[in-house]
Amino acid sequence: MRDNSKGFTLIELLAVIVILAIIALITTPVILNVIENARRNSAVDKAWGTIDAVRLAYTQAQTDISPVGIPYTVNFPKGSDKGESGTNVATGGGFGQGYVNDTPVQASGEMPQGGFVTIRADGSIVAHQLQFGKYYCSTMKEGNKNSFDQNSMYCSRTIADVTVNNANNDKVTG
Repeated sequence: MRDNSKGFTLIELLAVIVILAIIALITTPVILNVIENARRNSAVDKAWGTIDAVRLAYTQAQTDISPVGIPYTVNFPKGSDKGESGTNVATGGGFGQGYVNDTPVQASGEMPQGGFVTIRADGSIVAHQLQFGKYYCSTMKEGNKNSFDQNSMYCSRTIADVTVNNANNDKVTG
């Protein structure tokens, strides 16, 4: 009989399978976290795009016959119905359904399925509970969830994480 076989034993194959299973158990959560972070960052980018689109529509509406005042709120989702006009040059107000006066809010990316963007009296623009898929985004400081910062966006899968009771006359409701 020949003694020099060229195959793997069952023990060797089982050892390789166990090692591969351990590697898979270690790397799967890391890969899932990378995917989750990419989705969250995508929602943040879409929220900033929505804010820029509202800013552009608001600026264009200022050239209309009756310019818009501030504070001004644009509600989403965007629809064919412009909603009731609350526009008043002195007090601000807002149209519903993604319009500023007769100017639709248009972004190159995805528009939110819910939430609203407010242009405040001090000229800052804040987002409230903008919904992109499973994520809700608001402009806020992560450390102090009772104040808004137009330079900071926070996105979460839970709407309660981005809901704020703000005393600066911004309507923040679900």
